Amino acid sequence: MNRSPLLVIIAVLVTMISVPAYGELITDHVVINEVDTNPFGDDSLAISEWVELYNPTDSDVDLSGWQIASTTVLKKTFTIPDGTIISPEQILPFTYTKVWFTDSSESVELRNSSGNVIDKTPEITDLKNDFMSWQRSYDGHTDWEFSLGNAGGSNGKLMSSDNTSAVEVTLSTDKANYVFDETTIIQGTVSEKVFVEIPTFQAAVISITISGPDFQQSVSLYPDYNLNYETSLDLVQVMGISEGTYDVTVTYAGVSETTSFSVESKMIETTETVDSVFKIGVDQNEYFLKQTILLTGTTNEIIPYESMKFTILDPTGKQIDSGSLFTVDGEFDTIISINSAIPVFGEYIITAEYGEHISSTKFSLIEKTIEIVTDDSSNEMIFTLDDFQYVENAYVKISGILPNFDPDSDIYYQVVYLNFYTSDGKPIAFTSAIMDNSAGAQQILFTSTAVPDVYGNFAVDVRIPSVMFPVGDYIVKANYGGLLASENFSVISNEDFAIDKTLGDGNPNASIPGKQSVSEEKDAGGYAVSSVKTMIEKTNRISDSLISIETTDKILEEQSVQPRVLSGSMITPSKTDISKVNLQVLSASGICIIGQNSDCLVSESTRKPGQIFEVIQLDGMNLNVRYSGPDVRLEKFSILPQSSEDFLPDTNWNVEVLKDSEISRFYYKVTYKTIQ
Repeated sequence: MNRSPLLVIIAVLVTMISVPAYGELITDHVVINEVDTNPFGDDSLAISEWVELYNPTDSDVDLSGWQIASTTVLKKTFTIPDGTIISPEQILPFTYTKVWFTDSSESVELRNSSGNVIDKTPEITDLKNDFMSWQRSYDGHTDWEFSLGNAGGSNGKLMSSDNTSAVEVTLSTDKANYVFDETTIIQGTVSEKVFVEIPTFQAAVISITISGPDFQQSVSLYPDYNLNYETSLDLVQVMGISEGTYDVTVTYAGVSETTSFSVESKMIETTETVDSVFKIGVDQNEYFLKQTILLTGTTNEIIPYESMKFTILDPTGKQIDSGSLFTVDGEFDTIISINSAIPVFGEYIITAEYGEHISSTKFSLIEKTIEIVTDDSSNEMIFTLDDFQYVENAYVKISGILPNFDPDSDIYYQVVYLNFYTSDGKPIAFTSAIMDNSAGAQQILFTSTAVPDVYGNFAVDVRIPSVMFPVGDYIVKANYGGLLASENFSVISNEDFAIDKTLGDGNPNASIPGKQSVSEEKDAGGYAVSSVKTMIEKTNRISDSLISIETTDKILEEQSVQPRVLSGSMITPSKTDISKVNLQVLSASGICIIGQNSDCLVSESTRKPGQIFEVIQLDGMNLNVRYSGPDVRLEKFSILPQSSEDFLPDTNWNVEVLKDSEISRFYYKVTYKTIQ
């Protein structure tokens, strides 16, 4: 397949970025960079006050025996442990004890191991009990300001007027010639992120200008995590596009590059070929480890008995996964994830073949801390867990997205605070092994934090040790600048319940700490058998509107097993179709168990304060029903007996997908347990 080469222009210019002087830069010693003497919450209940040190020098500094001291009423002094080294340009935050500082007229000193004062803050007062802190306006500068706290993060670095930097910018379009109703992709890279003072410290903007016959459009954006940028333009006549040549100019940190493309009413005869009728893609450009990746494909030519075969290559070129998908409506989709114990971060390539057609797509696996798809008009934090119940010592994947997130505002530097509670509202805490001079061992709250990326996404994996999270029900609450959300989950015994949570191939138990890794053997019927005497029957990618699921006793390897849990999930690829596609679960006798009608036993999300399940009675048996609620992209449910000694009845369950011509995919699994 011949294609004209992309028009790529690379320029390296030495640009000078001038900014006004901002105080003086301290370069000869470690400094106190930021202090929060009155953080959000009750300082007497938790160790939450902190001090941040910054090393503006060119050498490592040994902080062993150095002290951070309150100099007013309390005069509590923290001695930095031996072996603490702060590297050049490194920022280190420290906490010490409850009520370390006073909230009014406090001054904090940094002393070396000889007791000499190395640095001292001005007299500071913080009475607001919020997320604000006293901080240097820029790392290592003499000016101080009261602003949004940024523990462990940079306050910004001011570029001096005589400082020069080589910035490299690339610019390209995906083709040189287009016809009406096509879309041109404008993309490129920058060699580094540049920050400027205009007049507040912020990242430099990439400015793209597109001009042509009686047409001009400007776009502003920022480079992503891998220093790439991309935008597009629909070449539609009603939007002012006409035949002719269009110039594209990109400007970043004083460096400008230009390329061009042409638009014709008919395709000019060139060496370019017509776009393939087969394309694949993923739902995001960047993912974190274990994050769900939605792979989709489309074709306008259905080949009988032919499957789409795909492979996934990691950044080293090693194949890490492959699969085959069939279609009856020209649409392909499946869910994948990168779960390697030793992950390779960087750019991954997915290549797919369908008949004679080949298509590929890329995504990046990044180290920083997820993916939640939501309507941008929402004013609520989207906050989810990857499951509703976990075995002891497991990891809970917490993820979410912040509404109307603006990376240019000060709130961008804030973290999401995560706190854990028992079902009756008691905070989870543990006994500290460190004692201060006045009190003995202290109760420390079990907490975590997550840092949002530039799009407002956040994710973190939190291990729940059995010593603090015994079998029972719990609540995790998120707080982002007063924006609150919470989720419930349960901890169950390793022996009570063992379910393979991973779609596709692989060893799902390998990531559970303390759980023996077991291999699975699959027979022609699609059953998976593990050493924990649990069998899972899976069925994936059902596009039908009516699905009958049977839960009956089975014989496996001369052992009797009975159904314990029925769970299902339905994905609606198109966000515009979410409200048009919903699930309804009926018993064999026609009773609506889950659905949107008023006569259904469960019609809304069962996630409520203090509970995960809704208890219903069906044919004399109490059942725990968990339901995500309608009108969500991934609609999920699970049904299991309330008593741990019972099993699901020998019956048929009818799942109906309520839709017209919309596309959806339904997955379900039945978990069986060995009869003891």
